[in-house]
This record gives sequence, C-alpha cells and structure tokens, in this order.
Amino acid sequence: MTLQYQKDESTYVVKYMNLMGRAGIIRVLLHLAEAKYTNEFIPIEQVSGDKSALPFGHVPVLIEHRADGTTLELGEALAIEQYLAEKFGLLGSNPQEAAIYRSVALNIYLELYQYCFASATPIQEQIADKNSEFMMKALPQFIKCHESWLNKNGNNGHYFGSKLSYPDLVLLNWTRVLEGLGIKFEEDSPIKKLEETIRVMEEWKGQYDNFHPFKTIEP
Repeated sequence: MTLQYQKDESTYVVKYMNLMGRAGIIRVLLHLAEAKYTNEFIPIEQVSGDKSALPFGHVPVLIEHRADGTTLELGEALAIEQYLAEKFGLLGSNPQEAAIYRSVALNIYLELYQYCFASATPIQEQIADKNSEFMMKALPQFIKCHESWLNKNGNNGHYFGSKLSYPDLVLLNWTRVLEGLGIKFEEDSPIKKLEETIRVMEEWKGQYDNFHPFKTIEP
C-alpha cells in the first residue's frame, strides 16, 4: 500500500461549487483516505452574494463532524489541505519533516498560482507566447527546481521516501493543470514519473480521471 493513514470516525462535508478547482486536492485527500464525505455544492451566485455564512466569505469550506459530537468548520483551501494531510499521515512523522513537506507544497503553489490564476494576462496567452516570462523563465525554473528535489529522492515517483506525501499530491494537481493548459513535460522527467506513480495507486479505486482538476462534478 502506498498510502498509510489512521482511519477515524469523522464525517466531512466539502462546501464548494460543482467543480474540482480549489477543492480538488481536498477531495483527493478524502477519497484516497477512504474518509466519509459528501459535497455541498454552493452556487456561484451565493459565493458572490451573501458571504456571511462562510468563515472568510468564500469557499472551499470543510465541515468535520467528529465522533464525540463536536464540529470543526475550517476555511481556506491550503489550511484545509494541510489539516487533512497531517491527519491522514501525509506530512511526515515529526515537526521538522512536516515543515519541509509544507515548504515544498507551498513553493509549488506560490510559483505557479500567480501566473495561472492571478495574472492580468490569461495563462493560455502566456503559454502561446513562447517569449513570455512564464515560458522563458518561470516554468523552466520551476521544472528544474522540482526535478532536482525528486532526483534527490532517487527519482522514485515521490518527494520523500517511498510513500505518498502531501507535496506529491500538490505537484500532481498542478502537473495536471499545466498539462490541461497545453504544457508538455518530457517523458523521462521526474515530474512525469511522479504523475505515473500516483496514477496507478490502487487507492483511486478506478476514480483517477474523475479527480482531474478541470473536472465538473454532477450534482
């Protein structure tokens, strides 16, 4: 088994639109850990309208109903991801490892998000322009950096050791985003090795394609 975790008796509700989007990694974590969860689809009109019912006025939001009767409401995608990753044993075995795992995952997000979703120039235009900052500088530097991290671990399809960790799932998500936008990675790239290693995990239970970051979920 690639994934090792402690099952608990909690049940979860993921509040988000009927897209994978920012809730994608959250749903992947819950699915791979065989957690009991349901989706509560929030219409875009509600997200952009009355935000008083949401912790920070936006989604995703995670609701955890614990076996002792208490409830946890948690906002912000990265906080939710890291909470679940720690709970399911994907953030190392001590605070030092957890800090390194978080740093790798956060770097992936910070290096790519600003170009893919926060730029005034649509990412499709940046990719089409081979002389853009993203194509000439940001993407090559990102690939070189994270291939180096993966090579330090023996290019075995994981960032750390021989089992799945939180940064593995973050890189997988962003690799699928970039490939969906038209970026092609070299077939012998350690990034492709990680993607293939995780793709064939039995914990997906045949649902790998349904967790693509561009996937729409039927209500």
